[in-house]
Amino acid sequence: MAVLLDNLGKAKRRPILPGKSSRMDRKDSIDSELRAAREILAEVFGITVVEAEEMIKQRCLERTLWPEKFGSKE
Repeated sequence: MAVLLDNLGKAKRRPILPGKSSRMDRKDSIDSELRAAREILAEVFGITVVEAEEMIKQRCLERTLWPEKFGSKE
C-alpha cells in the first residue's frame, strides 16, 4: 500500500492498483524482465548475454516450426 500525506500531514493508506500504469510502464517492465531473463540464462549456461538471446530466438523458431501439440489425430 502506498502511504500518502493529506493537507494536515496525516498519513493515508491507499492501494496501488496494477491497472493504473501506462503502456510505457508495462513495456518497460517487460523489457526489464526479458533483460533479467537473458542475464540469468547467460549466467546459468556460462555464455554471453548475446548468446543467450540467440538461444531464445532459436527456441522460438523451433516452437514455430514444430509446435508441441498438433490437432486431433484422424
